Amino acid sequence: MITAAAFIQAVATAAKPWASLYSDSKMLQTGFAFLHLGGLLAAAGFAVAADRATLRARRRPAAEQAVFLSELDATHLPVLAGLALVVATGLAMMLADVDNLLPSPVFWLKMGAFVLLLANGATLQRAGARLQREETNPRRWRALTHAAVRSVVLWTVTLFLGTVLTAA
Repeated sequence: MITAAAFIQAVATAAKPWASLYSDSKMLQTGFAFLHLGGLLAAAGFAVAADRATLRARRRPAAEQAVFLSELDATHLPVLAGLALVVATGLAMMLADVDNLLPSPVFWLKMGAFVLLLANGATLQRAGARLQREETNPRRWRALTHAAVRSVVLWTVTLFLGTVLTAA
């Protein structure tokens, strides 16, 4: 059985050429940090704006709710595109600092919050799709608004943990 320390060492060894290139280049570090934050800004910006609109739409007339639900569905693509950039750049930055990040409890808390964020995003998408079929169902609106509140909380927690991680 492989131990956590052996796994971390194996990953660090495999990533050593990338880690060396990354640590020797301020341009790479700056570029990846910019792309990571840009992806985060795009994904979180669209998501939190949609969450706010979700909280407001629940109390709107049915006709406005129908328009809102079609617009909500359209926000998933830019959120997913931003998240894809966040994952790609995050993986690259993690591989550049395996020895410090993989043993860090804050790193794993952030990853856990990120997984919860993704799961909640899937819940939001399903709730929105169900509402498009049953626009007047109050229980479905409650599920969607609760998921929107969780989304804002999870975006904030993930951002906070990422900030703590860079300061550690």
